[in-house]
Amino acid sequence: MRTRPQRREVVQTMAASDYMPTSYPDLSKPDEVNAWTGPSRWNAVYTVQLGELIEKGVFDWSLPVLDWSKAAYSTEQYGRVCDYFIERFRFREISIEPFYEWATMLHRKLVYELMPKYKNLYANLDEDFDPAQVSDRYHKGRSIGSDYPETMLSGNSDYASDGRDEESEDVERGNLMEAYETYVTRYQAIDQCLLDELESMFIGLYTASIDGM
Repeated sequence: MRTRPQRREVVQTMAASDYMPTSYPDLSKPDEVNAWTGPSRWNAVYTVQLGELIEKGVFDWSLPVLDWSKAAYSTEQYGRVCDYFIERFRFREISIEPFYEWATMLHRKLVYELMPKYKNLYANLDEDFDPAQVSDRYHKGRSIGSDYPETMLSGNSDYASDGRDEESEDVERGNLMEAYETYVTRYQAIDQCLLDELESMFIGLYTASIDGM
């Protein structure tokens, strides 16, 4: 009776590291990143995504219809908020079309409605900030002394013999740990508050679209 030789199954095991790429692109060079991952694909459902407008050169903060630099608190604040705006809304669809109408509305909100309010907040932020401070009372006055208090002030009469300016400031600080806990749990960056008020410029519904499906 002939016996068949038994087949041996060889199981190859692979480590997790075997699935990892052997090299990575220079992330500071968009061309290398696109060649490695594939180019960005914009599949907007209703209007158009901000990132696509940027990629095609349509959206540019230097355009007169978008430039709000004169209304900004400072050059530094302007550049920072512009960068934050793009990072936050890059993959969001603009809320209305055509683009010029949307851009005009965005400019109006920033220049005439939001920055007049937020400039004061940015100014306060530039001052010395103490999260434990409860109150800060400042007093300024002048004490006048006279050798002839019965003399009435009239005409060119000068009855003051001495004067002294007085200034005082009373700063009250609360419990340090309670103040820090409140600060950490409730603090919200002014830039974030500003951009929260621009959410209406984008469609609030997140959708997924693959090749137009």
